[in-house]
Amino acid sequence: MYRKLMLAAAVAAVAATGFTAPANASPYRVIRWEGTRICQVWDYGVSTPWGPHKVLSKKKKTLEAAMRTLDRRIAKHRCGW
Repeated sequence: MYRKLMLAAAVAAVAATGFTAPANASPYRVIRWEGTRICQVWDYGVSTPWGPHKVLSKKKKTLEAAMRTLDRRIAKHRCGW
């Protein structure tokens, strides 16, 4: 009985995660690493960067929007590349 209960709980947890994943659109942001001052687009939906960094942009819904922001910052010499 205990194993069936644990299996049911695991299946419910996986199903609940599958339903919430599309609602959490990948929040892309432009970050700058403090040691090298190189800018990069980071997907905060996957993981959080470790190491000293600074967030330079607001959340962007798509990778293309974040890349446009990064390109503008590079063109204005606000980011190293």
